[in-house]
Formats: sequence, C-alpha cells, structure tokens
Amino acid sequence: MSTNRWVARLRRRTASHAGAGLLNAKVTTPVTLLTVTLGYALGGSVSAAITGFLTFLSCLAVSVANALVQYLRAGTLQETSGPPQASSVLPAVAPATDVAVDGDDTFWNALTSAERHALIARARGHRYRREDVLCHEGGAAGEVIVILSGWTRVWVQEGAEQRIVAFRGAGELVGERAALMVRDRSATVTAESDVQALRIEAHDFGAFLDGNPRVRAILERQVYRRQIERRDPGELFQGAQGNCSILITDITGFSSPVRTDADRDFVRDAMYDLMGEAFTASGLDLSRLYQEDRGDGALVIVPPTTPTEAVVDPMLAHLAAELRRHNRRAAEATRLQLRAALHVGPVQRGPKGVSGISIITTRRMVDAPAVKRRVAETGADLAFVASGFVFDTVITPAPGLVDPGRYSRVRVRVKETSLSAWLMLEGGKSRLQAV
Repeated sequence: MSTNRWVARLRRRTASHAGAGLLNAKVTTPVTLLTVTLGYALGGSVSAAITGFLTFLSCLAVSVANALVQYLRAGTLQETSGPPQASSVLPAVAPATDVAVDGDDTFWNALTSAERHALIARARGHRYRREDVLCHEGGAAGEVIVILSGWTRVWVQEGAEQRIVAFRGAGELVGERAALMVRDRSATVTAESDVQALRIEAHDFGAFLDGNPRVRAILERQVYRRQIERRDPGELFQGAQGNCSILITDITGFSSPVRTDADRDFVRDAMYDLMGEAFTASGLDLSRLYQEDRGDGALVIVPPTTPTEAVVDPMLAHLAAELRRHNRRAAEATRLQLRAALHVGPVQRGPKGVSGISIITTRRMVDAPAVKRRVAETGADLAFVASGFVFDTVITPAPGLVDPGRYSRVRVRVKETSLSAWLMLEGGKSRLQAV
C-alpha cells in the first residue's frame, strides 16, 4: 500500500473515531490558538508567541498519536472477532490450533480449529446453573452436550440411594449414546457448578460425524476409554486391558429389626471372613482385589488377568459350605443369608472409585425381585445369580464342582433393565424351579 493511500486511510479512521480519545483536533486547535493569542497579548513579546506555537505543535502531535492508537485498536478488534455464536462459548476453553492432537484427553481438545467451527455451526450455547440436570436416566437421548467449562456428576438411582459413577469436566462429551443411536439415557447428569456447554441435536451431530470421519474415530476411542480403565504399572488393574469379573454381594434382611447394630457388625465381618476363605480355596487373595464396602454387602472387582472361572470354581462351593456351617450355629439375629451376582464387563477407575454400566447391571441382578422372592420362599443360605455370558462361557462347560443343572433361568426386571440371568440356590428347603 502506498504512503498516500495509507495516510488517506488513517484520516478516515481518525475521522470515524473523532472524540473517542482524551484529545482530538476539534478541541486542541482552538485551545492552542487561544494560548498563542493570550501569550502574545499578555507577554507582548515574540518569545511568548513562539512558546504558544510550540505548544500548538505538541498538542497536534498528541492528537495524531491518539488517532493512530484508535486506528490500531479498531483493526485489532476487527481481526479477532469471530462468528457471533462462537464468541459466547469459545472463551471458556483454550483456542484450538490447526493441527489436532489425537492423544489429547478430551473430545473438544482433540478437535482442530476447523472441526470446532463446524461443530459450533450446528450447536447452540447453553449455561447450566449448579444442580441443573443436563439429562435424566432412562430419558430420551436426543442431543449431545460438549462441556466447555465447569463440572458435572454422572449418577444412577439404586433404590433410595444415588450412586455416583463418574465426573465430567471441560472438554468432555455428555450423551454420546445419542450419537451412537442409543435412544435412552443410562444415567443422570447434574451440574456440580455453573456449566457452559454446547448442545447439539443427535441428528446434527450424526451429520457432523459423517462429514468428519477423523472425529468419529476420536469419539469411538474415547467411548472405549470410558469403558475400559487404563492403569499405571503397579496399580490395581495390572496387565492387559479387557473385561473384569464383577462380584456383588448383599446380606438379606440386613436392616431387620431383630438385629442390633452389634449384630450387623458381626454379620458383615462374618461375610468378609467367609468370602476370604472361599477365595483362598480358588487360589485368590481377596485382600489384594479391589473392594468397596456397600454397608449390607460388598463389591469385588477381579482384574482381566484372572480367569472368571476362578471366581466360580471352587469358590462358590466353598462359600456355600461355609455359610451352611455358620447358619447351623447362628441365632436368628446373626444368621447370614447371602445373595451374590457375577457379571463380566469393562470397569472404569476414577478418583472417587470404580464405575461402568457393567457394575450397574450386576447390582440390578442381585436386587432382582424374582431373586429376593425365591430366597424368601426357600430360606436359601446362598443365592447366586450369573449373567448370561458367565453361564454360557464358565458354568455350562461344568468345570470342577460346578453343576449347570442346579441353575434355572430367571428374569431380571429392575428400572429400565430387563434381561435373562441364571439363578442357583444353596441350602434352604427345596431346589429351585424355573421362575
């Protein structure tokens, strides 16, 4: 650009921003001329006039500098302003570069600048206040949400309790089941603090993925990582990634009024002692496995490196025998009837514990009304529920002390869960019939 054109442009900028600064030509010119006149009139000398003229030049220089600053500021604002919808949401996260980092931890940060803008074009910004619900368990999965700032908790309802399964923060995706064409929510998501987010309709997000195959690959990898925990060497889940064996136990009638708090402590301690002995019979050390106490039961996670068969045989046979011995000597208040469920699936380990849909499924198996009803009818010492996968791959081959003929199909219907499982009763008045 030539000097004349630059000066002309500067003049236009200066005129458009006249009056925006502290000093401008409309103010400084008459003030300076007045200063010259008064200086000459009062001083009556040429030196006073010269002083006034120099003052005029200095004020003029300040005006030009002020105009230049206004020009540069206007140019900078014009260059950094983006699409209107982006300006309200993008400041919440770090800006993307033109080169994506596939190994980044979050969905949003793994996108390139172009991919972000393409997603924003299909989205609408939304601000959730603390305790606002982003989506409900069992509700329709109609949209995908990208968290830009703040924290959310993911939880499921288990009876009268709320079980937290994960926390999601800036850059993470909520509701990816909608993108995978799963039409129901597996959990409720609630804002832990003020949350700024992008909301995208499921069909729009699907179209976005169709136009960006690289992003689809990112989504698939991150969904997989949510299901399978990656552990550092020396931590609990060592060895190759894969499906864990999940065992959940529940003491029947734990809160019964015939028990005192001392009775409950005794029964819970007895459960852990008997489980420890039964696991030892299978060559497993219960103390070295991940455990969570559930008050009236326990959650035990067996890593993928340990065959599920070891959790079944001969562990179950020993546990049933020990429960029979315990109950023969126990009073009513310290009798130990145990329901247990075994499933296999991916488990995610986070800062507040383990989570995953496989754990939720196992819990619902042990709480199935049909199982509780059969325990009440038979007075069984042990009610063991196996998922279809465990029954087909571990119990049907009938290793060791396992007898598939002792199992009958049972229907698990809890909340939105409806599936077939296999139930075996040990002790009590009669053998199990199909239910």
